[in-house]
Amino acid sequence: MTGGRMLPACTLGGTTEIKGSAAMPNISAAARDGQDDGQSPSPTNGQSPALLLSMALTEYAAARSASQNEARRSLGIGEMDARALAYLTANPGARPSALRAHLGLTSAGVSTLCDRLIERGTIHRDTDPSDRRASLLTVLVDLDAEPWNRLGEFDRGLAAAIAAEAEPETLLGLAELLTHALSVGNASSTDAGAGAPDPS
Repeated sequence: MTGGRMLPACTLGGTTEIKGSAAMPNISAAARDGQDDGQSPSPTNGQSPALLLSMALTEYAAARSASQNEARRSLGIGEMDARALAYLTANPGARPSALRAHLGLTSAGVSTLCDRLIERGTIHRDTDPSDRRASLLTVLVDLDAEPWNRLGEFDRGLAAAIAAEAEPETLLGLAELLTHALSVGNASSTDAGAGAPDPS
């Protein structure tokens, strides 16, 4: 949280809000602003600032993936299990069909996943009172409490560290920039795929 506002972050269950209390190592205001003794910032080794940002995001993605892999390993769950728990925490009482659509699984796949999570005691399945043929899924564990909060530990720590070093307006601007850049990149990839020749 920065200045009472929440910033979007990518999580296992999709886009969510991040918050935390950790802090980055002390960095001078001049260093944060990309200046040193009044000198203007200059790209490292002639690399453009945009490329440096892209490289930092790549390192971030790798570090986040490694952290979440370790968290899931310590909890004895897989990636789909973690994504299901995150989705059902954000959408309590969701039907299996909604979970299936979110995860991109088959009916059999989501049924197996739910059975596994129910057997472990992490979710509960109730009959939908409005439709006795349907069921509703509810998470029984608290993802904000130990040990399950390990799944979001990296995001919370990073959010707090960034918030301690930048103004809310700067972070909101960067969030908007990255969101726009991702939408442009995804659109370009979709267009390229649509224009590819049919291998058949």
